[in-house]
Amino acid sequence: MLNLGRRSERTIILLAIVVHLITAWFSSGYYAADEHYQIIAFAQAKLGELPYAALPWEYEERMRTALLPVVAYGVIRTCRSMVSADPFLIAFLLRSLTAVFALLVVRRIVNVLRPRLSAPMQGPYVALSYLLWFLPYQHVRFSPETWSGLFLLLGLAGLLSASHRTRTWLVVGLSFGLCVLIKPAMLVACVGAVTWSLVVDRQRYTIVPRMLLGGLLALVIGLLADSWFYGEFTPTLWNYLHKNALSITRIQPLPVAVEPYPWFYYFPWIMKYGIWPIGTVLMGSLFWMTVRKPRSLFIWCIWPYLAMVSLVPHKELRFLFPLADLAPAVLVLAWEDLRNTTLFSSWSATAQRTLVFGAWCLLLTNLIGLLIAGTTAAGSGSTRLAEELGAETGSAHYEADNDMVWKIAIPTFYDGPEQPAVTEDACEARSTIVGAQHGERRSCLNIPIATAEPWWATMVLGAYHWRPQDRGWAAYRVKPVK
Repeated sequence: MLNLGRRSERTIILLAIVVHLITAWFSSGYYAADEHYQIIAFAQAKLGELPYAALPWEYEERMRTALLPVVAYGVIRTCRSMVSADPFLIAFLLRSLTAVFALLVVRRIVNVLRPRLSAPMQGPYVALSYLLWFLPYQHVRFSPETWSGLFLLLGLAGLLSASHRTRTWLVVGLSFGLCVLIKPAMLVACVGAVTWSLVVDRQRYTIVPRMLLGGLLALVIGLLADSWFYGEFTPTLWNYLHKNALSITRIQPLPVAVEPYPWFYYFPWIMKYGIWPIGTVLMGSLFWMTVRKPRSLFIWCIWPYLAMVSLVPHKELRFLFPLADLAPAVLVLAWEDLRNTTLFSSWSATAQRTLVFGAWCLLLTNLIGLLIAGTTAAGSGSTRLAEELGAETGSAHYEADNDMVWKIAIPTFYDGPEQPAVTEDACEARSTIVGAQHGERRSCLNIPIATAEPWWATMVLGAYHWRPQDRGWAAYRVKPVK
């Protein structure tokens, strides 16, 4: 592998900027419902455009921080008054804002960690940090998972920084504090990082008050945002921890139906949804690091969080997203350690050629992943349908039952219908537009007038996933029924 020069690094960064911009443009909508209904919908309610009764139950419980909804509120108002009221442009600006912050944070951690790597490993680390296939997709999500993960990364960069001045510890505490405010479950990862600094890095305990001061500043910022948004003194972090403590002890279960999974489910999910060649290597690298480099800062962050979310019966893939930006470091550090073992040096020429071939296969897999993730809409793609339908969005009817319609319903922010119409049989509806699963055309439906994703993406995703996915939706025009 060639050593990384400044010119090569600039090329990677420029390519990353282009990829992130393209992804921000095409990755419309939201991966999970909370990404919209607990951020943009909250901002809509504050703007007086949505009744508070229409918000999720977390609003009434005052257990979600208003930090991101306040940012969305500011961007919506500013954009409408100075640029445009187009909801798709506003959503694009929110994704672009996240991408800019992500690139700055990644730049920070790269500058800190790269000098600690051997020269041959610096280039792959920089390239993976910006262009590992799922990272640009994550970097444009205006969601708690992405923003909490970025603040965690910023805090880790401070811990690894050679400059351990008082200001550095304040920034670390502020970053970890904002990380926890946005995603309270990340508390265990932040505690693991601080513990590593004291136990492994042998920092003096005097850093703790400095970090606590930064964390206190984060709490003040969150309290001000929450109190303004909710219109009263509102400690959302306390409310969240209190409600979940009552739920864990079964004193007061949370009002949400969940599907329980076995404790080990995240591990096969990492391999499958990471695209199995890359996901399997990532999972193997994590275990290699755990055995060979147990004193690594990343191990002390990842495993406490993984253990916690694994023990909780309710599991979602997005709960892993805050750790996504740690993947490049885990991959490169594991590979660097493997190269230094006698096992690697004893490999035959044939084995090494096989390894090179495998690396090219991984590169091709990564490019395919980048292409699909960077050019398709997020989640079910319902907002892509809304963008293509335009003025006809409000008359949309959905061919889905009550358990499915919320996944494909176009939110009112994108001029969707106030109450999505659910029809057991779209052919009986006297509407002009109907949401239907792509590839499940009825005889009464004409050529689709809008699709949620390109046909080739549907084909590739359908070939990879061996069970039906909640995406690939299309809008068809319905023939009049006599």
